[in-house]
Amino acid sequence: MAEIRSQAGGQDYGPSLPELLGPRLRALGRWQRLALALAAAALIAAVAAIVIRGEAAVKTYSQRADEARQRGLAPIPFHFDYSSKLERSHPAGTYVEIERRIGGTLASLFSVSELRIGRQSGLISGFMPIVATRLERQAERSFDRFRLQFEGRARVNKVEGYQFAFTARLNRPGRPPRLLLGRVVMLPEPFDPDDPDVSYPQGRVPTRGLLITMLATSLDNVPSANRIGDEGLLQRPFRSFRFGG
Repeated sequence: MAEIRSQAGGQDYGPSLPELLGPRLRALGRWQRLALALAAAALIAAVAAIVIRGEAAVKTYSQRADEARQRGLAPIPFHFDYSSKLERSHPAGTYVEIERRIGGTLASLFSVSELRIGRQSGLISGFMPIVATRLERQAERSFDRFRLQFEGRARVNKVEGYQFAFTARLNRPGRPPRLLLGRVVMLPEPFDPDDPDVSYPQGRVPTRGLLITMLATSLDNVPSANRIGDEGLLQRPFRSFRFGG
């Protein structure tokens, strides 16, 4: 039997695995070697498929009205799909938050919270810019070096709303800061959550809704702030977001 000795004593280890298997592989017939190579390739492909399937797994989040009430939030039902790469949490004051961090640094974040519109009059397109101005001022106080990049109307799966995009600086203690991209979408609650095409009766307008906040850094594949949700890891939750159960 080959002797295996300690490297610490200045002596080499015994035969390596290729040296042990080499003679046995050469002793196999041509078709046996081919079959073995095909089996190895199939095994590698199976492992790769399992890894890819795990990374591409999709989950669905559904927010029911009764669950929202239990947490002291407006009972507005909604649902969306998201990649299993994103981790879900429920911070106080929000319905749900999903995010991905790489090496402890934020890559992307998708948060849904309550939007308080208050008593307004007129068309949604008329009073939502006023609501947006209030939220922009809040964001300016919350984010370091906030810079507004875009503001305008939004439509998410037939629901008319409003949005703004911005850049800021993500500070990291003991590490260089990163550029932070942000996009905030305000969606008034539809009169019929299950059918957004149904209009509010004349003289009535929504007083509440949902606020979608999306953040991303260069660790996600997003070219600019106003493209968050249209590209990158947050594309799936944003594109699949819908009111109703």
